[in-house]
Amino acid sequence: MTTSEILNLVIPSLVSAILIPLIIGIGNAVKNYVKAKTNSAKLEKYIDMANDAIVTAVAEIMQTFVSSLKKSGEWNAENAKKAFELAKFKAVEIMGAEIKAAIPDVVGDFDAWLTAKIEAATLELKAGLV
Repeated sequence: MTTSEILNLVIPSLVSAILIPLIIGIGNAVKNYVKAKTNSAKLEKYIDMANDAIVTAVAEIMQTFVSSLKKSGEWNAENAKKAFELAKFKAVEIMGAEIKAAIPDVVGDFDAWLTAKIEAATLELKAGLV
């Protein structure tokens, strides 16, 4: 057997055994990278939209419910809790079901995250940072 005959026998085997799986593996890696990047961008967008919904809800409740109670002298701990619950409900309503369903993948406990974000938005609005 000559060298060229040996190469003609070996090269197709090498191509099918090494090169094709390598190309498939690289293709899958690129596909997974693009998919992860897309999901990451989508989740990042959802977090931004959820944060905006929270700030909007807190601002609305502060502007209407809280300010009217403070003007009438009826502001107390019970009404503060009610204002929080209204802001929570409004924020979830604004962000929608799809965003609410996606956020736990990033933050874990949605209710704990939402509570913390509402408290932070309240402080920021009071301080005039938003």
